Amino acid sequence: MTIVLFGFILFFITVLQAFTPKFLKPTEAFGVYVPDSHVKDPVVMKLKSKYTTFVLTFGLIVLISYLWWGTTQKPTEETLALAGVSVQFTTLFVSIGYYFMMHLRVKKRKETQRWLSGKSEVRVVDVKFQEKLKLIPRVIFIIPMIVTVGLIIYTFMKYDQMPEMIPTHWGPTGEADAFSKKTYFSVIALPLILLVMQVLFLSVSEGMKFSGARINPTNKKSSLAQQLAFRKYTSLLALFITIGITLMMGYFHLQTIHPEISSPIIMWTLPLSFLVLTFAVVGIYALKVGQSGSRLKAERNSVTIENKIAIDDDQYWKGGLFYMNKNDPSIMVEKRFGVGWTLNFAHPISWIVLLVPLILIVGISIVL
Repeated sequence: MTIVLFGFILFFITVLQAFTPKFLKPTEAFGVYVPDSHVKDPVVMKLKSKYTTFVLTFGLIVLISYLWWGTTQKPTEETLALAGVSVQFTTLFVSIGYYFMMHLRVKKRKETQRWLSGKSEVRVVDVKFQEKLKLIPRVIFIIPMIVTVGLIIYTFMKYDQMPEMIPTHWGPTGEADAFSKKTYFSVIALPLILLVMQVLFLSVSEGMKFSGARINPTNKKSSLAQQLAFRKYTSLLALFITIGITLMMGYFHLQTIHPEISSPIIMWTLPLSFLVLTFAVVGIYALKVGQSGSRLKAERNSVTIENKIAIDDDQYWKGGLFYMNKNDPSIMVEKRFGVGWTLNFAHPISWIVLLVPLILIVGISIVL
């Protein structure tokens, strides 16, 4: 069953990466800002099609090769898992490398064709934008945290009844294959990691309140509606993942306290079900919402104004992927390639947001 799991993940990664250009705003192509008057540029459209075809073809070839090797050579479960992770990273690296080729070509096309010539750059600001936001209330995200804290308290109450060796890792078959000696820290390590992840998803939802909205000056009404909807659905997605990991990791932890509820079948199917469901929801999110809500239908209230365009901030996007603008107070910004959010890496707080959860999770794992 390991080959099915990793094959499914590879297939999802391939499809999502290949069709990413379809999910983006028309005014962004491979990390480059494109004025409304050039969104249908034939060269850019061709580059998007070439990227999709190349990444999809490469990914499917890798997937078929992995499945053929796994079914004919009969490797061990551990070897299958290691190979599965390797081919996933290979597919990601190749797609990113091809992305950079497309990025440079679009950037050169923009410069040689002088897309910004004769245009006036304007920044549209809605002073009531935060008031219009309809994000999931903070208290809803706090409820799973309270559950986790309660789980930690319950664990201490049951400490004497717990086994001397605490499972810390489960293999592909759902059987525990790594253990740690029982201590007051090791018995709550999993809930602590869960708590860090819950805080992280709460931060994503709350962070959108303080992220500047990039409103298209050629159609302010529809752009504003898409921005608001995009943030609302992103907040919903963060809540869905929070609830999912809370249920899954909560069960993992409870079965160490009550071994009678443990089952290898459940231990294998639970994370698989969570993974499949999460991928399905993310796929729907990308397909129906798109980056910045670009795939959502919104009423247009004005025609395109040829000499008015949004501020061109390409200079702050390194490779079209990494945003670095020390003059922008936003910690989180919308991605230019991909669906979701990234950080303003010129802001010190962004590094704290990125590194602190990572250090905590890795540190807890190392101590075990």
